[in-house]
Amino acid sequence: MQLRFFLFALTVLALAGCRNDFSLEADYQDVPVAYAYFNADDDRHFVRVEKAFLESGGNAEAIAGIADSIYYGAENATVILENISRNESREMERVDARDFGRNRADGIFAQSPNIAYTLTDQELLLSGGNKIRLTIQRPGEPDAVAETDLIPELEVIRPGEMVRVDDYPRPVAIVWSKEDGAAIYDITVFFTIRELYPSDPSRNRTVRLEWPVVSGFVPGPEQNSTNRVNYDIQSESFYQFIGGALEEDSDVTRRFQFFDVQVAAAGQEVLDRRNLENANAGITSSQSLPRYSNLLGGLGLVTSNTSSLKEGIQFDPGSLDSLEGGIYTRDLGFR
Repeated sequence: MQLRFFLFALTVLALAGCRNDFSLEADYQDVPVAYAYFNADDDRHFVRVEKAFLESGGNAEAIAGIADSIYYGAENATVILENISRNESREMERVDARDFGRNRADGIFAQSPNIAYTLTDQELLLSGGNKIRLTIQRPGEPDAVAETDLIPELEVIRPGEMVRVDDYPRPVAIVWSKEDGAAIYDITVFFTIRELYPSDPSRNRTVRLEWPVVSGFVPGPEQNSTNRVNYDIQSESFYQFIGGALEEDSDVTRRFQFFDVQVAAAGQEVLDRRNLENANAGITSSQSLPRYSNLLGGLGLVTSNTSSLKEGIQFDPGSLDSLEGGIYTRDLGFR
């Protein structure tokens, strides 16, 4: 008989959501499943630890909805976080993450409680560049262990305080510091726009548009120098995004305020997982995605992430003129 395990997968930057995309076949055993993205800048650190469970002719989705089926009891698992670089370790507290504003996303898994393990940065100081180890202990079972390096905080170096984007073929360079441990990046641009309604000022508001420029960016040799990483955004795409994100409204006058650039980085483990899955995808695949794990003695992903936000970047006067009269945005009421 095939024994099927169903596992929880953490989204890349939070404990708030989940994906139900793991379906693993194995002989029955106590298999801990851990997911964590440690950020040295966080005041509090969280780890999700769950257990694989056995489907033996029952209703797997119904079992997943029972908290006792997916979580270890308070006496059945001890989670320890160690800062190897500082030779310090602490036991993490088992909590209901909802008490910290981290609700579980809708899905087949039990919504309440939302069990996680946590400690504060005051309890165990974590700094960029530190090597850390996560250990899951269970009575009568070997430890499950994962190690990772904490990525230092990166700095967004460019663009400067003002950019020109009205020259469509000319790219805008996003440049940030290259930090040890960072392997894969997301770039997001946030536009802040003021909307004014002369006929009804009570409707005046500030709109913030989120533009996910690129996700899972891995720089090539030409984008990766000794201490910097760069990514080019085509100037025309700024107008294309704004034009597609806002609706025409004859009652509104819009004023462009500024934009922010956020660069987020994740560790080598995230890239390794993606590469492993991509290697077995497509028409030549075996139709069974391999499972990636850096948790020895268990399954899961324990890695590091960081992000930096550069705020208040302005369009130059010519770019503002193009926002008012250009082909993508001329009907949106920019003044």
